[in-house]
Amino acid sequence: MTIAIYAQLAVLALIDSTSIGTLLIPLWLLLRPDAKRLAPRILLYLGVLAGFYLIVGILVLSGADWVIRGLGADSLTQIPAIQWAMTIGGGALLAYALFAGSGKKPAKAAVPAGRARDAAAGTGFEPGAGLEPAVPAAEAKWQQRIAKALRSPGGLVALAVIAGLLELPTMLPYLVAIGVLSNSTLALPAGIGVLAVYCLVMLLPALALLGLRVALGSRLDSVLQRVSSKMGRFASETLLWVAGIAGFLLLRAGLSALAPFAAWNPFK
Repeated sequence: MTIAIYAQLAVLALIDSTSIGTLLIPLWLLLRPDAKRLAPRILLYLGVLAGFYLIVGILVLSGADWVIRGLGADSLTQIPAIQWAMTIGGGALLAYALFAGSGKKPAKAAVPAGRARDAAAGTGFEPGAGLEPAVPAAEAKWQQRIAKALRSPGGLVALAVIAGLLELPTMLPYLVAIGVLSNSTLALPAGIGVLAVYCLVMLLPALALLGLRVALGSRLDSVLQRVSSKMGRFASETLLWVAGIAGFLLLRAGLSALAPFAAWNPFK
């Protein structure tokens, strides 16, 4: 493991830190008027989410380690079929990120004023005569889940598990990081330790915002509202960014293994 590989893992962890579960949901929790009182429950949510990621990572990394040892190979990337799969899969992901979803607008739902105040208290909505400003339907659904989850610590645990399960298909940066570790010379226990640090780095933005919210109180609300609004507006594009970055990394790794000296290979 080199410094460059650790830097790559840190970048992947920071990409993972911008997902709905790791940033948007904590932002919506922090925007509640009672966010300071809820700090322990927000920490509980983040801890359970990190634990979920770590368990998934351990299972995948252990399986990859078992396959590598079972094949008696130093690296799975030495297998031509794997090289072709990485190249084709990476190219497909990159093409999907570049061309999918162009011209589409996220569906929005108008939320009744009373329900919006109950389900999204402190998120910057101003009460209106009948309907609050339209919000994305997905965000409205998450706000309802958050309102139910805040009724008990068990609800926060369930919310974190639900967020983790729903993000499983978009854990591409995490899967790339696991692939990097499985292809390294680290023993399995050391690889698990690196995954634990990865999960901590993944939570750093949310933890930093929580610390600022506790220290500054409502003075931070305007900043959090702007960040939440912008993140929510572009939440539908998160998957495309993740797919594009993961596709680029897979394509580069595949071509570097498949044709390391070819003149047409931009990654040689």
